[in-house]
Amino acid sequence: MSLRLNLLRLSGATALALTPALAGCDTGPSDPFAAAQEAFASGQPRTALDLVGKAIDAQPNNPAVRMLAGDAAMALDNPDRAIAEYQSVSEDAQEYSIARAKLAEAQVMGNYLEAARESVESLQMDNAHAYTAKIAFHLARGETDAAYNTLDEGLTQFIDDPRLVTVDAERLWAQGKAVETFDRLTPVLKLEPAVSHAHLFAGKLRLGMRDAKEAQSHFQKVLSVRPMHQTAMLAMAAIARDAGETQEAGNWINKANDAGPAHPIGLLFAAQMAFDAGDLNRAFELIEKAPSAVVNEPEFARLRGMIDAGRGQNAMAALALGDYVEATGGDPFSRQVLANSLAEQGKFDEAWAAISPVIDHPQSDQKTLTIALALAEKTGEGDPASIRAKIERKKSAPSIEAEMREAATAIRASDWAKADRIYAPLIEGAGKEDPGLLNNAAAVKTKLGDHDQAVALARRALGHAPTSAEIMDTLGWALWQGGGDKTEARKLLQKAREGSPANREIAEHWAIANAL
Repeated sequence: MSLRLNLLRLSGATALALTPALAGCDTGPSDPFAAAQEAFASGQPRTALDLVGKAIDAQPNNPAVRMLAGDAAMALDNPDRAIAEYQSVSEDAQEYSIARAKLAEAQVMGNYLEAARESVESLQMDNAHAYTAKIAFHLARGETDAAYNTLDEGLTQFIDDPRLVTVDAERLWAQGKAVETFDRLTPVLKLEPAVSHAHLFAGKLRLGMRDAKEAQSHFQKVLSVRPMHQTAMLAMAAIARDAGETQEAGNWINKANDAGPAHPIGLLFAAQMAFDAGDLNRAFELIEKAPSAVVNEPEFARLRGMIDAGRGQNAMAALALGDYVEATGGDPFSRQVLANSLAEQGKFDEAWAAISPVIDHPQSDQKTLTIALALAEKTGEGDPASIRAKIERKKSAPSIEAEMREAATAIRASDWAKADRIYAPLIEGAGKEDPGLLNNAAAVKTKLGDHDQAVALARRALGHAPTSAEIMDTLGWALWQGGGDKTEARKLLQKAREGSPANREIAEHWAIANAL
């Protein structure tokens, strides 16, 4: 599962550090400020915020109290409250410089970018928060170069600051340096209390690697210090959904919606589950609620197209799925539905253009090939004889659909060993000539670290589907991961990228193999 909306991307360094207790504050057991500090340190920001309210009543001008209130509000993803608290710190307070930096972070979190600009311009740059605030501001504005220049400046003064180190790890990942990324991030992930920014990034990486169990542990860490973090909740929902735990996924979606305004990803998940359950009307109602800013995101466009096609709205389906295919390269099923929707409108040339790229895809099924054959004959394009031969091979091959579904469930749950056990009797039996099965089995072997077997299986898959970009990627990545022929690996990954330029996983593998 790889939900690739920008909503899962970190927008800046907003992780929190504890405000230290200051000299002169009453730390007795009856002191609400001391109790609030203890609650915050133990990962209970909601309790801390309740207690600190009493401390504010008693000491409204105490900057330490206001700072703790702001930190607790940030941990609860309440930037408006945090802004008010940080603004209350007077200019003559020793905390003023840090308060201004945290104010800028809160303004970025709340998307008050003009106010954040004014705050950032006034920062003294004498603490690590000032640099993370400035980085967050530049990233929110899409100014990557300025953000990384600020990062370099910050690291010269605060070389071990965990938030700056996390942003540096993000930069390494963007440069395709996977090993260096994890080396840089690992020390930060060991810190307690957890640095939410680091664990959110690590969870995102693990989800992309289909390591659901490890991703889940990172998102749980995020929620241990920021219990109202919608993105972490929705990631937990995605993990539960992929593991087939529909009720658990629904619970996480409800928690995320209770934490703030209905989140677009939550709507997407809920609509997808309704669609999977065959409730097209409910799926349509939910997808219609998506805000205009995200309706053209690829995953929204794909689901909207599927829903429209199921409701017989072929023109709308073709429009949405066409956007999805253009943005991502598509997958066999989305291209099949797109081609069918276009053909229903009499747009046969466009339908052929939609389905022809997946004729040799390892996951193309008999229905996809049947539509492709009809369109080839209708338009005079392609090689109908070759497509017929593929269909006949599909017909004569033993049915392995049940096993493939079971293995797919195991893969979504990151249970690579179970998937490997399912594939084991098939690769020399009923699925020995099925490129899709051989390709999946090779990818699983790579996940298990059995690179020699992965290479052997991927080569067999490529023999049955020699133009498949996906199989070239699997083989190239297995060679690269296993320390095989780097030249061959790069050539295969290059061809895979050329064959499927919008495939993000292929693009990531290519970037890592070609990183300087």
